[in-house]
Amino acid sequence: MINYFKAAERTLSNRGTLERALENLKRRREQVIRRGAPRGLQSTDYSRPYVSGGGANDALSDCLELAEIEREIATTRETVEEIDRVLAQLDKADATILRAWYIEGRPKEEIAASLAYSSRASVYDLRNKAVSAFALLYFGAGALSST
Repeated sequence: MINYFKAAERTLSNRGTLERALENLKRRREQVIRRGAPRGLQSTDYSRPYVSGGGANDALSDCLELAEIEREIATTRETVEEIDRVLAQLDKADATILRAWYIEGRPKEEIAASLAYSSRASVYDLRNKAVSAFALLYFGAGALSST
């Protein structure tokens, strides 16, 4: 059985990393496009008895790599957007604490101060409630048994 609470925490913690991954994938896409760009025409060397198919293979490899990168960009973007959609459906206080705790990585004392709570324990209680709500909205009915 999946621990949906832990899965929700992992999903929220990876939100920022997914943003950075998206930027890295876009850079890789640009590199592949630049690498595969035309480099000018080369003259045919008639002294060689055969013509290498290396250029065609390189172009095909670049096209396949580009297609894979595009698919990863789309998947990563959809995941980030889905996390954001679920956060938008939460109460403002729940979304605020989840963003501060998991996405921004702010210290617990700072979160407690910003929410006007004197006790870190009450911040943990708020966090647990918010993660449970996120898990239910993100994973659906299966999360009811573990949250």
